[in-house]
Amino acid sequence: MFHDHNCRLATGKLLVSANHNSEIPTSSVRAAKFHRKSVTSIGTFLGLAATVVFYLIAPVVAKYFSGGPQFLYRYFCSHPIEYVTSGLFFVGMAILAVKWKELPTDRAVIANVKELAATAQWVQGEAGSGAVQSLTAWQADPHREVWQGTSMWHRVQDVLHYVNAGRKDGLEDHLKYLADLSVDRLIQSFSLIRTVTWAVPIMGFLGTVVGITLAIANVTPEQLDSSLPEVTAGLAVAFDTTAQALTMSMLLVFATYLVERDEQAVLNDVEQFGIDSLVPFISQSAAAEPESGFPALANWTAEILTQQTESWNRHLTAMQSGWAETLNFQTDSLAQALSDETTATLQSHRHAADTARDQYAATLQQSSQMFVQQMQQTMFAFLDRVDLWQNAMRESSLASAGQAEELHRLGRTMLQLTEAEQKLVQLQETLNENLQTLQMVATLEQTVQSLNAAVSILTSKSYMRAAA
Repeated sequence: MFHDHNCRLATGKLLVSANHNSEIPTSSVRAAKFHRKSVTSIGTFLGLAATVVFYLIAPVVAKYFSGGPQFLYRYFCSHPIEYVTSGLFFVGMAILAVKWKELPTDRAVIANVKELAATAQWVQGEAGSGAVQSLTAWQADPHREVWQGTSMWHRVQDVLHYVNAGRKDGLEDHLKYLADLSVDRLIQSFSLIRTVTWAVPIMGFLGTVVGITLAIANVTPEQLDSSLPEVTAGLAVAFDTTAQALTMSMLLVFATYLVERDEQAVLNDVEQFGIDSLVPFISQSAAAEPESGFPALANWTAEILTQQTESWNRHLTAMQSGWAETLNFQTDSLAQALSDETTATLQSHRHAADTARDQYAATLQQSSQMFVQQMQQTMFAFLDRVDLWQNAMRESSLASAGQAEELHRLGRTMLQLTEAEQKLVQLQETLNENLQTLQMVATLEQTVQSLNAAVSILTSKSYMRAAA
């Protein structure tokens, strides 16, 4: 897009220079450049001032809202990158505001000039007509000095300079050149805005990188619990700066679109006024003048191109006929060759198919015989195995019968053991009773012995008393 615009701009410059050797007045160019620089400078200053005012007033205003201080600190004050991003945003919005503020003045100037063209009596095609005089008087009015920075003022000034230099013919080409130059100036006036719009999301991504770097740097595997707040703080910086930058970038993009659309509409109105009012009433007809210079060169070039075109058409017609004959011959040859090759290929394929079929049948028969033999061998082996299994089952049955008899014998033995165990239990009970009886006898013997001892003691005491 920009390449095409530059090409059109260069072409316009060459055309105007070749036809008229004209230049844009230095005062107009300087005024446009000064106006563009002043808008940028004023917008930058206002943006920086707005940034300072915002950071002075925002903390006070945030106190009146629930969660306001936390929101302000999180998205505007938690990291230096957020300060820079906010400053860039306010600078861009301030420049757009200054440009938007000038749009009503541009529209007023366009309306005033259109009204002048509608009310004044301009004579079409007459040199030194009332159009030039009216526009000159319009610019000379001291009350309109405030309009000197508008697009319409510059356009009228450029046209008057061009006409006063005695070059009324070719005014339409000159206006096209001025239109391209105005578009180029419009694009240049938004260069800082586009730079800011590009830089704001870049600052957000830079904050993301810085935040993630801080989070990774604060991770200590040995003390994960203690380092977790620092890690989350780094991640908060990463995501908060990105969210702030993307939001501001979207606002800048939409605001730029609106302002640029309105300025483009103003330029379109200026160009339309030049086509509708300036060209018909100022430009002279050059039909009666002899062609010289660039028009003669253009006509001569057109004639040469016409002759070359006719020659090329003749050669192309002859070449087309030759190509058609050659193509028909090649088509017939190709069709015959394809037919012969197809027939030979089909015959070869049929012979190969017959051979393959015979080989397949022989191989299939041989494979069937081998399969039958293998199946017979397998069946014989299976029958032998079945006989072995039957013999083994018979022997196993006999062994099972012997084991059953042995189990019966063991059962009888166990029954006898059970009866003997019952007898042993009875014998044990009898022994226990005898032991209890023996214990009672022993107790009685001890009692008798004790009584004997007591009797002996009493007897001895009785003798002692009697002796006394």
